Amino acid sequence: MIVFASIEFFRVSMLRHAVEHSSYLAARKGIIIGAQVNDVKSAAQDHLTLLGVTGGSIHVTPKSINDDTQVIEVNVEVPISGNSWISPVYFGGNLTGTTRMLAERAAADMNSALPPPSP
Repeated sequence: MIVFASIEFFRVSMLRHAVEHSSYLAARKGIIIGAQVNDVKSAAQDHLTLLGVTGGSIHVTPKSINDDTQVIEVNVEVPISGNSWISPVYFGGNLTGTTRMLAERAAADMNSALPPPSP
């Protein structure tokens, strides 16, 4: 029983890290000037696919990324039940990873708003 619990605990830990890292990679893709929502979703899905994680849902805020976008938020949610190596007994529900990042254009806007340094 302890062996099965250990395997399940390890897999849930691995899934949690995969979900968090997937949202981070996707958000980094979205903060770049010229990024599109489809690029962000694709980056998250590619990472999940690489790790064999299925059934994930990816939500990007805002719905459309443009030059006025200041903050990108990516939320990745994955069910444990479809991604466990053994039948889940000790864990259930979904794992969620959320990343919020300031867009590069926002940093450029803030920099241009600063007064010039004194000589």
